[in-house]
Amino acid sequence: MSELPAASSLSFPDSSTTDVDILICGGGLAGLTLARQLRLEHPRLRITVVERLARPLPESCHKVGESSVELASQYLESLGLTDYLLSRQLVKFGLRFFPGGGHLPVDQRYELGPGSEPVVRSYQLDRGRFEQDLRDMCEAQGISLVEGAIVRNVELGTGGAAHRVTFDRRGDMTTLTTRWVVDASGRNAILKKQMKTARGTNHPANAGWFRIAEKVDTSTFSQSASWLGVHGGDRRWWSTNHFMGRGYWVWLIPLANDRTSVGIVTHGDVHEFERVRTHENAMAFLREFEPHIARHLEDCKPLDYRCLNGYSHSIARCWSPERWAIVGEAGAFVDPLYSPGSDFIAFANCFTAQLIREDLEGQELEARCMQYNAQYRSLVNGAVALFRGAADVYGHPHALAAKVFWDNFSYWSFPCQYYQQNLFRLRGEVHDEIAGMGARIVELSECVQSLVRVWAKRHPVTDFSRVFMGLPAFPSVPVDAHLALQRRMSVDEAMDYLRMRVNQAEALVGEYIVRTAIQFGPGEGLAILEASGFPQWNVRLPADRIAAESTKGLARRRALGTVARDIERNLGRVEPHPEWHTALEQLYRGRAVVPTDAAVDAEPA
Repeated sequence: MSELPAASSLSFPDSSTTDVDILICGGGLAGLTLARQLRLEHPRLRITVVERLARPLPESCHKVGESSVELASQYLESLGLTDYLLSRQLVKFGLRFFPGGGHLPVDQRYELGPGSEPVVRSYQLDRGRFEQDLRDMCEAQGISLVEGAIVRNVELGTGGAAHRVTFDRRGDMTTLTTRWVVDASGRNAILKKQMKTARGTNHPANAGWFRIAEKVDTSTFSQSASWLGVHGGDRRWWSTNHFMGRGYWVWLIPLANDRTSVGIVTHGDVHEFERVRTHENAMAFLREFEPHIARHLEDCKPLDYRCLNGYSHSIARCWSPERWAIVGEAGAFVDPLYSPGSDFIAFANCFTAQLIREDLEGQELEARCMQYNAQYRSLVNGAVALFRGAADVYGHPHALAAKVFWDNFSYWSFPCQYYQQNLFRLRGEVHDEIAGMGARIVELSECVQSLVRVWAKRHPVTDFSRVFMGLPAFPSVPVDAHLALQRRMSVDEAMDYLRMRVNQAEALVGEYIVRTAIQFGPGEGLAILEASGFPQWNVRLPADRIAAESTKGLARRRALGTVARDIERNLGRVEPHPEWHTALEQLYRGRAVVPTDAAVDAEPA
């Protein structure tokens, strides 16, 4: 896993002129983990966290955002929390999806998800328990926590001057001077509002959620052999389960004390916010669209209820050479699908910690701040593109499966490795090349998202008969990308690795294009591609694909490239249109091709 730098004995030369070295406004997940990280890296720094809520914090009902994925989980483990997470939280059994067919009993629906335990761990977090415990740990490390205090004013210093932060604790106004101020205030977004750096995402979506005191065990939803016979089927409860339809999805997330988090996410262009404004409305929504899930919740009294109208937001910049930073939801929030919120906490915290380290070493910060602001915006924009306009895909099993296959591969291949191999600490031309590879992955991802959106819209599914699709299946390039998260690489190894993954990404998109033409033929297939924007895509198609498709059985399988075989193993072979050959001839006319297995078969040593 990514390791923190060795502990530094440095301190700021002007420490005697400020009350503290680092003042963090907000003691939620982002602020507490940053405080812990900075204490581990810099034991001599004076760190203060000012937090509005005082202990004790309620378990289960404290905050939403219980599900974590690999990047964030490795960040938490890098903070020395592995034993804690294994003993006080739940290990997660991956992400599981039930797209479309909400009128059907769950055991009769499509199911996409892992059939075996993921090798690289992730966790389900009871945020109340976790943040309570983190506060105790921070105090034990010598971090000063000021609880029950509301930040009233942040006066930013310029030209090297200290910042002044004024907070109100039960009517007692206190001002502290600090070299660095970090806004971790969540949606209060103190600095973003003050600096007017808020930006939209053009992703109108809403959410309502609540917690219940009962364990909702999805493994017990049916006694049918097809339901119980899935490998790992008795552990479905440990997954983040998504029950999906056009323009919405419902989550069920287990919590460590046999409680359950329930949420409804809606796309505003399909379901208005009023549908999730109250618990009563949310239950009515479930009865209408997910009646079999509603039945399991009818007698469960909600412990809380909260909602957000238009939750997605972005930011122009989070870091300044004037020594201020913005982390967590105070900066950006993308979407809860795939649980990326804690990933962005990890990125923002690590960028902030690197800037503080370089400040301690006397380095100039302007170029680094520009780098981090640009990279963070790229990561946020790339993530938003996964969800914007995906309403039709959520109710379409085949389009969602293609999306999940790609999204897993691209996530494990670039963002996770960018964090895991500490590539964000690099500068100059080498980082520019890395950022360019990330931008290419984002560009290819936008092609995939456009393709599956058009596919789902033009060809809605009416048959939701039971199919279990183990995603990702072993062996496959997404599984390889997942397993590679265990590896530590040199910079040269990481660069070779990323180049190889970009080549695989090119091949994946090329194969998605070919499959579309084969399945829908020269008329509709090419119309789907045209509506998706294919004529403008800078994507090469796999060579020899027409010849491979003309063969049968083992000969055909051998003629397919690695990526094409992996896609078929995971998503199945498409039923060829009677005029598939004509479709491919028209598709390939005038397009560049790439040798079938060029640079995609073997990972670098």
